[in-house]
Parts: sequence; C-alpha cells; structure tokens
Amino acid sequence: MIDSLPICRVKIRNKYTQTDLHLIIMDDYSPRFCMSCGAPLGESETFCTRCGTKCGTAAPPAQQQTQYNYNTANSPQPVSHRLTVVVVMSLIWAAFGLVVGLVLVFYANSIVDQMVQSDPSSLDVFDALGVSAYDFSVMLGTIFAVSGALAAITAALCLMKKFYIVTLVICIISAVLVIWLLIGIVGLIVAFLIYRAKHEFKGGNRNIL
Repeated sequence: MIDSLPICRVKIRNKYTQTDLHLIIMDDYSPRFCMSCGAPLGESETFCTRCGTKCGTAAPPAQQQTQYNYNTANSPQPVSHRLTVVVVMSLIWAAFGLVVGLVLVFYANSIVDQMVQSDPSSLDVFDALGVSAYDFSVMLGTIFAVSGALAAITAALCLMKKFYIVTLVICIISAVLVIWLLIGIVGLIVAFLIYRAKHEFKGGNRNIL
C-alpha cells in the first residue's frame, strides 16, 4: 500500500527532493491514508481501523521502541514489601549478634570473674562439660558474631536482589548457628520469605529451589 502512494516533490532550501506521501502531511489529498500502515482512511476517521494509529501521527521507530523497552526492563525496581521485611529482620539480628558476640569474645575474662563472684559453683557446670568457662564464652561469642555477620550479608544481597541461591544458603546457615535460640526459628522464617521472593532476584539459578 505504501509503495503505491504517489511521490510528492517538496522544496527545501531551494532544492527539490522526492519523498513518500506517508512521511508528510497533505491537507489537500483525498483519500487519506494511515501514516503507519498505509490503510485508506475516511474523512471523519481520527484513528486507523487497521492498526489503531491516530491520524496525522506515525508509529515510533522500531529502534527507539526497542531502546525504550530495554531501558524499562533494566531500570532498577524497588524492593518489595517481603524483601523489606527480610532486610529489616536481618539487620536487627546482625547488629545484635555482632555486638553480643564481640562482647563475649573480648570480655570473656571479665564475664568469668563476674560469674565466680556471683556464684562460684557455676563453674562446676563447665567442668562437667569438659570446657572452661573462658573457652565457652569465646566459642559462644564466635557463634553469635558469625551468625550476625551472615545476617548482614543476607540483608545486603536482598537489597541488591542478586544471587538468590547464595542469599538463601547464607540465611539458613545464620539461622542454624543459633537454632537453639528462638531467633534461630525466626531466621528460618526469614529464609522462607527469601524463597517466596526468589522471582525478584537477578542472576544465579533461581530454578534449583
């Protein structure tokens, strides 16, 4: 249809050039044609009955449309409510775990001295376990600190929405380290929320789990 349209001469800066009819608007030409698909238009029609394009406007170039779709698909998306809950809970545990862990490690001697002063028989429990009170404090502090650090990594990966499998595994490890506390159960709930939000992550194999 477009190829059958007449050729019009347009004078631009004292030079005549040939251009197809669908690239210019001609008020005195009848019948009218769609500038997008070339379909004939009635005098009172404002939209093309074939492609729906508004009369007097041309369809956006394919390259421009493709670029727009690419930019839209790759623009950063906001963090969903589910991932926001994950980030907040992970950061709370990260702060608590790191602070408690560092205190138990670096102030182990002071903690043991306080235990001895308050109840000297409390050391018998550690003797029964075959470990000193100092070593137990350091070990417990290390567990808290590692769990808190892994929770912080979980929060960061959720904010970036990258590496779903890595994020899920790190969150589970952080929860298992303190599973003997109620916070460990909460950590498993957080891992489940990450699993439910796996479609929001980019990169990694999200189809494994």
